[in-house]
Amino acid sequence: MKAPLSTSSRRVALVTGSNRGIGETVVRELRKAGYATVSNGRSARKGPGDLHVRADVATPSGARKAVAAARKSFGRLDLLVCGVGHFFYTPVSEMDVEAWDGLLTSNLKSTWLCCREALPLLRKARGVVITVGGPVTQTVRGNPRAVGYQMAKTALTVFTKSLAQAEAPRGLRVNMVNPGFIRTYAYSRKEIAEAAARVPARRTGDPADIAAAVLWLASDAAAYVNGAVVDVGGGLWV
Repeated sequence: MKAPLSTSSRRVALVTGSNRGIGETVVRELRKAGYATVSNGRSARKGPGDLHVRADVATPSGARKAVAAARKSFGRLDLLVCGVGHFFYTPVSEMDVEAWDGLLTSNLKSTWLCCREALPLLRKARGVVITVGGPVTQTVRGNPRAVGYQMAKTALTVFTKSLAQAEAPRGLRVNMVNPGFIRTYAYSRKEIAEAAARVPARRTGDPADIAAAVLWLASDAAAYVNGAVVDVGGGLWV
């Protein structure tokens, strides 16, 4: 049996959906902060972590594989960042069953599966779970073009708060970060410009803004923050 990559006291983080975009930046910033990191994605593309696990964490076997890799390689897990979640615009009348199921599975089921697998390690470490929501999860708002996504992220808020209450007696903290309009591969230049005009801060965010919120929520400075939903959107929809 191979020895762990690290047996030091370094904190270990698993970030799902981190091949690119916000997740990739979160992994890079966690590494800078001293974490041993496990990145994850479904593609064969090499991830940014100390260890990369190719797995579909929206399936039981994929979630099990990702968590097992962290345990085998590092012997512990202190932070789970649940970043998987598809997004696309489709009206209810045009959405097919596969697309609907895909939105709910990637945004909601993946988080539940990863948390379920990781809880034994996280409890032992008195660790932290951070879920990634959306810009409107704190208020019930209609969006006829993104109803599946809105529903999934709103449900994820309930999951986050429920897990926070359930695990608090064991010393585990669970919080959510809500990105607003963030400059990633998901938006064209035109869309970024249009989005910036809708934000009170008159600019879109950078993936590093989300990573900074993750780092704070994961740190001892936020030791008494549990079940919180932190909007990082420049004042969008407050």
